[in-house]
Amino acid sequence: MDELIKDIIYSSIKNLFHNQPDIFNNTIYTNFTEWNLSYHLANEIARYIYWLNVDIDVSKRNYNNRRPDIIFHKRGTNFFNYLVVELKKSQNDNQSDICKLKKDWMREPLNYRYGAYINIWGKDKFKAVVLREGDKQEIINDFCNYISVPSENKKFPNEFNKFPKEIIQTREVHNLLDNVILETYERKN
Repeated sequence: MDELIKDIIYSSIKNLFHNQPDIFNNTIYTNFTEWNLSYHLANEIARYIYWLNVDIDVSKRNYNNRRPDIIFHKRGTNFFNYLVVELKKSQNDNQSDICKLKKDWMREPLNYRYGAYINIWGKDKFKAVVLREGDKQEIINDFCNYISVPSENKKFPNEFNKFPKEIIQTREVHNLLDNVILETYERKN
């Protein structure tokens, strides 16, 4: 599953460059923000992680109103907090958001399963890291595998969103869902 998440992030970044080739072309009257970039990147990732809700720049009330840039989760529960993304658009960023991912989002009680630090500062210019449980970090680069967005007939039925919270909050659902996701992308666990 870990390799698949790396490949999904890599493929989403590549798709962003392909589908929005002029995203960094602005006039002197336009100020391009990280929020705008977050919106477009979230849409690309959501094409792969379609079974979860995606939200951008939500305020976490019980966390001093801190706001992750992009989250993939099931609304109404912390049990299925899947991916949190911190995004930058400066080549000279010091990557301090990696610590924020670990400290703010990937520990109790939010427990996001994966974190991603992504810095995109121009066409085909990016740095990215995927974080996993246990402080493991994987660099995303051109050695990752590009994967196509699954076609409609390859997507598993979106029954996940119909599960009651009580069923979702079991480890068996995580394992079952992982297996179905890996089958969707024709990967072995």
